[in-house]
Amino acid sequence: MWLSLLFILILSGILTYIILRQTVSQMTAAPLWMLWAILMTPPLVTGAAVTWSKQVPPLPIAMGICAICWLLYWRLLGWRRSSPRMDTLPAGDPTQIPEIALLPSDQAIVETPVLRPIEAAEEAMLRTCFAWNVFFLDKIEYRPQAVLCRGKLRTDADNAYATIVQNVEELFGDRFFILFQYSLSTGKPFFALVPRPQQTLITRSRRWLDYAVVGMLFVLTLVPTTYFGAALARLPKGSISDILTAGLPYAVSIIFILGLRDFGRYFVAKFYKIDTTLPYFIPLPFFPGTYGCLVQIRSPIPNRKAVFDLGFVASTLGLVVSIPLLFWGLAQSETVPLDLRATLFSFHAFDPRFSLLMTLLSKLALGSAFVAQRAIDLDNVAIAAYISLLIITINLMPLRRLDGGYIVHAMFGQKPSAIVSQLSKIVLVILGFIRYRASEFGNTDLLFLAIVVSLIPAIDEPALNDVSELNTWRDVLGVIILGILILILMPVPPILMQLLDI
Repeated sequence: MWLSLLFILILSGILTYIILRQTVSQMTAAPLWMLWAILMTPPLVTGAAVTWSKQVPPLPIAMGICAICWLLYWRLLGWRRSSPRMDTLPAGDPTQIPEIALLPSDQAIVETPVLRPIEAAEEAMLRTCFAWNVFFLDKIEYRPQAVLCRGKLRTDADNAYATIVQNVEELFGDRFFILFQYSLSTGKPFFALVPRPQQTLITRSRRWLDYAVVGMLFVLTLVPTTYFGAALARLPKGSISDILTAGLPYAVSIIFILGLRDFGRYFVAKFYKIDTTLPYFIPLPFFPGTYGCLVQIRSPIPNRKAVFDLGFVASTLGLVVSIPLLFWGLAQSETVPLDLRATLFSFHAFDPRFSLLMTLLSKLALGSAFVAQRAIDLDNVAIAAYISLLIITINLMPLRRLDGGYIVHAMFGQKPSAIVSQLSKIVLVILGFIRYRASEFGNTDLLFLAIVVSLIPAIDEPALNDVSELNTWRDVLGVIILGILILILMPVPPILMQLLDI
């Protein structure tokens, strides 16, 4: 067994390094080996535990290790990246402009220092780009990384951005990234012209290699998810056909739900012409067998509509598939006596009363079989759908780099979304304490999850046009999907439990 585990770890390590080299090597100054070591820590720790103690580490320890590693990874990913708010950059020598890593990773970049963003004569040309009835230009400020154009918006934001971009590109070509943002200090919109790096492009086709890596990662993900599916069906050993029969329902369900979610994000990015990697499945040597997919966005997001769609489409696809599959799986499940010591991951004595949505689905699927003092022995498909729903729920939290963070940022803007993010962390911790106090044996599963989620930063990176607001129907859809998040997180009121006899 240990030889098979060693082979899987070596192959996973090689594929992880290839993926990192293709996706993030040009986006951060952090050493590639350090990012690789952080991502490989969870499987290495698990492999060592299985080899020496013959058992998988307890779920809280595994989740804690994964959470710490992912937080370190995201922190290092932003190390020395030149994507700060333009209006908060300190004044200084404008002759040194740092690298802006916004180009696809398959392009080798040779930087040439830029002496100054624009010359004096070019400043006069730049002023002609701002018509008084579109954006009344008040002053131009220089920063090491940008030229800031402050003034007063005289028309709607979409028209202003399109007009200014067209005017600047007619005079300067593709020399600048043009950002339209709100100042965090004054609350007024401003334009920032960020010089693109002067570069020599060395292109080579890697598409065949990308598809090969996606295929290998899919197979590697199918192996542990099938094994854990068989283990959940209480058949960890047996013939290959028996293991496949018992484990594939779980494996296919969780891969399909999480894969569909991230492929949705990938196609949205392609629709908006955002440079992104293919969705790479992430195999795990411990339960649940996969994180889902990794889709790395490698170029700026054009506007808040694109920000919203990236988060909304991915989450909606996940919910649209996971909730019906969960309902079907619950209908195939059986009820068992309630165990007060059950946690969120007690699949064979599952108590759904921690979530209003889970409770309603359970009652609709099982009817009179699900009553007070009864729990549920989940079917494998129900387990896969439930785990997927947990992952989608975490991603719906309005925090940086998560789907909910994209949605809230697009609906309210960067500064209000940061406030919402902080409040959501507090609410989640309060819900964790409520579950802990209400549980006779002091269940800390939700509290632990709340603490891990609260460590995620609350500020997100703005889009190029971060001023234009969403249309009404996107706002309505955003409210609906955030309402589903509340239904998932909200515990069942006691009066409803009495009415439903649960």
